[in-house]
Amino acid sequence: MCFCLIPNTRCPFPLLSVYADMSVACKEYYDPDRSMLELVFAPAEEWIGRSHAEIIEATMQELAKLFPDEIAADQSKAKNRKYHVVKTPRSVYKTIPDCEPCRPLQRSPIEGFYMAGGYTKQKYLASMEGAVLSGKLCAQSIVQVNGLHASGCT
Repeated sequence: MCFCLIPNTRCPFPLLSVYADMSVACKEYYDPDRSMLELVFAPAEEWIGRSHAEIIEATMQELAKLFPDEIAADQSKAKNRKYHVVKTPRSVYKTIPDCEPCRPLQRSPIEGFYMAGGYTKQKYLASMEGAVLSGKLCAQSIVQVNGLHASGCT
C-alpha cells in the first residue's frame, strides 16, 4: 500500500477520501493475484503527528468497512505486505463555510483580464477537475464577450 496523508478534503467516508487499486487502474502495476492501493487519508489534522503504525491501523479499519468481503482490520483476509506513509500537511485546500463568495469569476472587472484555475468560481473544490472546468468557463467568457464563435469548445 502507498499512503498519502493529506488534510482537509471532503468525502462520504470518514477517513479515506480518495483511493484506487493501482493494479486495476494502471497497467504498469497490473497483477491478477495482488492489489496495490493508493489512498488519501483525510482530514488529517489530528493524524499528521501520529505514528505510521497508528495511521495504518486506522486505515485498515476503514478499509475493512469499505470492503468487508476482502479486507479485515486484523489482516485475517487480505495481508498488508508493505506500506509507505507520506505526510503532506498543506497540499489540499480546506473547505471553510461561507467562503464561496470570495472565489472570483473567470471574467474579472478589469477589461480584457480573465482568470482560470481551481480557485475561481466553479462547481468543484480547488482541484485539477476544477481547474479544467474553470479553463472552459474562462474560454466561454472570452468567446461570449468578444462575439466569437466557439468551435469545439464544450
